[in-house]
This record gives sequence, C-alpha cells and structure tokens, in this order.
Amino acid sequence: MTALEVAEYMALERIDGPIGEARADLRAGIVASAVANHGMSPPKTPARPLDFMPFQRRVTTIKLANAVEHGKLLARSLFGGLLGNNKDKP
Repeated sequence: MTALEVAEYMALERIDGPIGEARADLRAGIVASAVANHGMSPPKTPARPLDFMPFQRRVTTIKLANAVEHGKLLARSLFGGLLGNNKDKP
C-alpha cells in the first residue's frame, strides 16, 4: 500500500466513519439494540447501537451544505498543506 493510499483511507475514515473491526462492532451493536428494543414493550428509552459498544469512541458526523464543500474538506484531509496558499514561495 502506498503512502497516498494510506492518506486516502485516513481521510475517508475521518469523513465516513470507521473502517474494519469498528464497523463490525457497529453492526453487532445494531443487532443487539434491535433485540433489546424488541424485548421491551413499550421501550422506556430505546437502546442505541452505541450502548452495546463500550470501547467505541463517540464520533460526530460531518454534515456539509453541498458537494463543493465536501470536496474541499476531502482535499484538505488528503493533501493538507500542499493545497495551502503559496504566495510566499518563489
């Protein structure tokens, strides 16, 4: 895997959420919360998938106004300082 591919995966994970085992934990949490919510009638407070993922960090989602802003964020995440203003350089 090249450095560029690693950078792309890191940027994708920051935007879309976890890849790999963390995603598998989320799927298991979804099933566990569905079973728990089904067992309550009616549920006092519905269980959430994150309730069954004790080691999962809380991730905030990024919501952007449009596709252009999404592209800019992705470019900054992938290339960082390479896209900065180069007026100071000859």
